[in-house]
Amino acid sequence: MAPLSWLTTRRGWLAGAGACAITGLAPRRSLASDEHIIDEAQSPYNHIVVAESDDFRTMYFVVDGTYYIESRLDRRSPQALDLDYTRTMMAGFLVQPKIQRLLMIGMGGGTLSNYLFRKIPGLVVDAVDIDAEVIRLARKHFEVPDDPNYRTHAADGRLFVEQAPAAQRWDMIILDAFRGVFVPFHLKTREYYLALLAHMNETSVVVANLHNATPMYPHDRVTFDAVFPTGYAFVAESSRQTTYVAAASARAMGAYELRANATAVSDRFDFDVLGLASRWYLGRDYDAGAAVLRDDFPEGATPKGAERHNVRCEGDDCPYRMR
Repeated sequence: MAPLSWLTTRRGWLAGAGACAITGLAPRRSLASDEHIIDEAQSPYNHIVVAESDDFRTMYFVVDGTYYIESRLDRRSPQALDLDYTRTMMAGFLVQPKIQRLLMIGMGGGTLSNYLFRKIPGLVVDAVDIDAEVIRLARKHFEVPDDPNYRTHAADGRLFVEQAPAAQRWDMIILDAFRGVFVPFHLKTREYYLALLAHMNETSVVVANLHNATPMYPHDRVTFDAVFPTGYAFVAESSRQTTYVAAASARAMGAYELRANATAVSDRFDFDVLGLASRWYLGRDYDAGAAVLRDDFPEGATPKGAERHNVRCEGDDCPYRMR
């Protein structure tokens, strides 16, 4: 079984992360030369900077002096998916092409939820971000629709799901709740994925943004394997990102069905969806003997466990660790 000792400090996360785990783009020690700050906020969770150039508006999370891209808006084409990883995350529609209710865990600037709300008529969106300042800046600068069917929630993504009514179901759940280079640990465990599964229909899917070059990646994959009966991995074109689509259905799809679904939804999207279908891969790129991630707090103690993992900190003295 693979060791988890590298998780014990933030330095371990950073050493294994390489490129930005959110977007696949390299983090920066400063803004680009053509960027200027248009807004900024300090919250209990993040140092958020919104910067703008002639072509792009970008939301950064600044961690230990490093700028990590959280969301980016192409000002020349504001309703398009600018980043490669966001287009790859549309792979969820190759497995579940018909959705009516979307849960977005980790809203950021709203890039994905904005795009899908505009592309899918009648879609009901629940976009969840723990940081109310992130939601405020997203609404102010990133064209979040002002619509009663687009609901934003300032809440922890784990507590939001666990406290949802038992009858609540979502057709697609997108997991993209990064804090700098990592996802808070309580949003990656077997117990959390079981909570998600309890709010899914037979045809529902979870779509996760994973960075396949980090030591965490094998643990992520085996944890999904431990909960969901089937899953599909799609590699991004220009980064070390893997979009993993975990399905509630035990019926495995093949290449022809995935391509048929890609054809069925291709008129909704403004990029090569059939090309995305070709980036599904069957080969195992992780150690199946890695440890399944389990909660590091007792059953029923999610609020305190989540609070510990969500604490903002700097340097090596951070509480994101296995206990």
